[in-house]
Amino acid sequence: MGMLDRIKRRQIDGFKDFVINMETTGGAKRGQIFTAGVLEDPIYMNWIMKNIKTFDDFLQISTEDIEKVLTNQDQILPLFAKCVFDFPQDKLLELETVIPRLLSRLKDELSFIKEVTSLEREGARYYILKLVRKLQTEERIYGFPWNLPPQELYYPKVYKDGVQKISFDTGIVAAEGEYIKGKRTGFWRHNYETGSILAEGDYIDGLKNNVWVFYYSNGNIKAQGKYRGDLKNGLWKEWSRSGELTETEYNEGVKVS
Repeated sequence: MGMLDRIKRRQIDGFKDFVINMETTGGAKRGQIFTAGVLEDPIYMNWIMKNIKTFDDFLQISTEDIEKVLTNQDQILPLFAKCVFDFPQDKLLELETVIPRLLSRLKDELSFIKEVTSLEREGARYYILKLVRKLQTEERIYGFPWNLPPQELYYPKVYKDGVQKISFDTGIVAAEGEYIKGKRTGFWRHNYETGSILAEGDYIDGLKNNVWVFYYSNGNIKAQGKYRGDLKNGLWKEWSRSGELTETEYNEGVKVS
């Protein structure tokens, strides 16, 4: 059973929980989940990504909702101060219209802060987003609007044997390859929504096998290595966006060096 199958079984609740988890998951881990999800079901994952919000989105909801979030519990305003500590002066001035009744208190909190690490800032912003979703679920604020997928996406789609193209709503091909007895077989190519290549490699009986290559959206190689039965096996090379190479040895999905 794939990662998304378990989520889809819970339908709307599973979809919403998955979105919230993705919103509050760090960049590297989120990238891994995104890639795994896109390979499994690019259309469902595309709907997931449409709903993911950031801290900047939080600043766009109603002033009333923002103030309810920032007065919901003790120490939440100092946490918010960490979120905006690195804002340039012009962006801080914009907060006058966002939180007019709390701005003086925010300035006091900012005056006490000498330094905020990127990890602290990221953690504070994730906490704010999680609190927004909690209050939204409890119907205490309107929060972020949901853009829910059609009902049929919660159920497995059966593909006929032969070469198939899976496309986004835009018509751009999300994935292309062959099905045999309902399972992916042979060489497959997976794409980003822009049409640029995301990954390519072989499936055997529905599982990733042999050499696979993953790409950044700009076309640069992100990772390359072998799978055996959907598990990384052997030497894997991974490149950062700046081109720095990391090599890791795997044995049936487990790192060995």
